[in-house]
Amino acid sequence: MKDVHLVWPAAVRSSTAAGKASANFERECVDFFAELAQALSVPRSLGHIYGVLFASPRPLSFTDIVERLDISKGSASQGLQLLRSLGAVHGADSGGVAAGSGDSRREQFVPELGLRQLIGGVLREKIEPLLGAGGARMQRLRECARQAPGTAGAKFSLQRVEQLKKWHRQLGLSLPLLKVFLSSGRA
Repeated sequence: MKDVHLVWPAAVRSSTAAGKASANFERECVDFFAELAQALSVPRSLGHIYGVLFASPRPLSFTDIVERLDISKGSASQGLQLLRSLGAVHGADSGGVAAGSGDSRREQFVPELGLRQLIGGVLREKIEPLLGAGGARMQRLRECARQAPGTAGAKFSLQRVEQLKKWHRQLGLSLPLLKVFLSSGRA
């Protein structure tokens, strides 16, 4: 993915030091969240979208995001859809009025700022399905390990499968506790 080129509204481009400071802040947020996304092995574009929303003092529409980040509508749509499924962004409660847009039909987006909700979304959407499919995967791994050539190869492979099963079991026990901890308001 190419680095985004932020496109600033004319009011920001032509303003004074305050506008340039806002633009710099937004650029740094976009870069920070893009690097974080990359570190988490998710597309940088998710970080770009979250970053531009995080830095904005007002909700942004789909069009605002596309124009601000100079990205395709498809990339913005997919990114917003995935961020929504993770609970990282949601529609703004603006009563259907798009602040400053003149178009009351455009949905506005804001970032989720609660770390509990962000982590909970990742657990719900990514980790739980992985654990749910883990039993069948462990069975397939065990079958493959048994077919490893030679006694030493099979023994080694079966030991690794046992380690994976242990991790799977530990995650299965830890996940409900982590979810309770996150929902209790202590995180």
